[in-house]
Amino acid sequence: MTVIVPEKAGVAAGFEFDLSLTWIDTYGARWTWTGETDSTGMALMQTGDDTPERLSNVYWTYGPLIPVPVKITPAVRRAVLAAQVKPAPSPRKFAAFLRRRRDVSA
Repeated sequence: MTVIVPEKAGVAAGFEFDLSLTWIDTYGARWTWTGETDSTGMALMQTGDDTPERLSNVYWTYGPLIPVPVKITPAVRRAVLAAQVKPAPSPRKFAAFLRRRRDVSA
């Protein structure tokens, strides 16, 4: 589930948080969604055994928040290295492409 912080929250307004992820604050604490929201629909976040807090309050007090980096598995690493990457066109080919585009639009 994702939540977008509403404009009225004032902090991180319009920023989309993926609540399925764990988030790290500037002090290194890890925040997770409790699965609940408050009466205004704001997600409640919790770190450790602390009392749940509104996402906007967590961001304002301890933010900015960043998602916990995901470890890259050997399978993902092999897939990336094996992927076929199409080379970029040479400057000469790109210039020829631009000339053709200008001729078409004229």
